[in-house]
Amino acid sequence: MPEMDSEWNGAIAFLDRDGVLNYGSPNYINSPEELTIIPGAKQAIKELRKLGYRIAITTNQSAIMRGMWGEETIHAIHERLQEELGVFDVLMTCPHRNRDMCGCRKPRPGMLNHASHIIRGKSHDTVDWWGDKPKPIHPLDLMVGDRDSDMGAGWAVGARLFKVDEKIGIQQVIERIINDDPGDVFRPV
Repeated sequence: MPEMDSEWNGAIAFLDRDGVLNYGSPNYINSPEELTIIPGAKQAIKELRKLGYRIAITTNQSAIMRGMWGEETIHAIHERLQEELGVFDVLMTCPHRNRDMCGCRKPRPGMLNHASHIIRGKSHDTVDWWGDKPKPIHPLDLMVGDRDSDMGAGWAVGARLFKVDEKIGIQQVIERIINDDPGDVFRPV
């Protein structure tokens, strides 16, 4: 984890990548050159840092398991992402497809739990999709995403949920976050 200038408030901002920080594509982002940052994303990251958040990017990237490209490509894309937006505390990628039934592909909370464990040494152990939303480890934890799968993963760790339009990204909700909005209502089942 990188050293950060701002004091940590104990909370984590879990952020999806495509549709939140950069424009997505139905054909995947296949190279650093295809990565286009959504306007306002860099300022939103700065605002989260000012509020004291640690930032964990959690992104499903099944193109890896589909054999379209490998680890070196995802690293190059994420290097470019950090050149554009600044360094993140944790950057997690799930390479699996839906049919692989892994524990890390969102809406399953594996990436969020692993990031939480890396950052603060604690994470949720189980999830009851039919039960009540779990209590977050920190009451300010949040998840920003453009899909229900993002909301499901955030719900599973008790985070405040902020769903954005994929063409607007995180700038759509940053004022709500700054103003301690409780987030969007979501039920996974």
